[in-house]
Amino acid sequence: MGKGQIVLAALAAMAGLGAGVATAAGPAALDRLGLGRWQLHEIGSTGAPRSLCVREPLQLVQLFHPGMQCTRFTIEDAPDYSTIHYTCQGRGYGRTTIRVEDSNLIKLDTQGIDPSGRPFDMVYEGRLVGACASAGSR
Repeated sequence: MGKGQIVLAALAAMAGLGAGVATAAGPAALDRLGLGRWQLHEIGSTGAPRSLCVREPLQLVQLFHPGMQCTRFTIEDAPDYSTIHYTCQGRGYGRTTIRVEDSNLIKLDTQGIDPSGRPFDMVYEGRLVGACASAGSR
């Protein structure tokens, strides 16, 4: 594939014109993450942490589009951080950067448009706190 074709494929994926997932393998940094119950504390907030059961690390990329089939394009992929853009056709989009401190601690920066058309821009510190409560928990 020539350089021009790669650029066009990347632009199509970012615009949501591609079908399926734009990357065959998961980003390297996400492969380091532990699975189980994560607590995400919004940096600068005094509110209670957000808690979720992570069975697949890519769940952390689409916090505002959980369970949706979205086209993803990895913008940056390094051993300690990944930036991923995703588009959920007609249901919004996002761009998430996850910096992995270790398998139990991350910094997550996400922004985009949620499925109802509202913008979001959040920064979280995430900690793996244990196993998921049950098979049915999210």
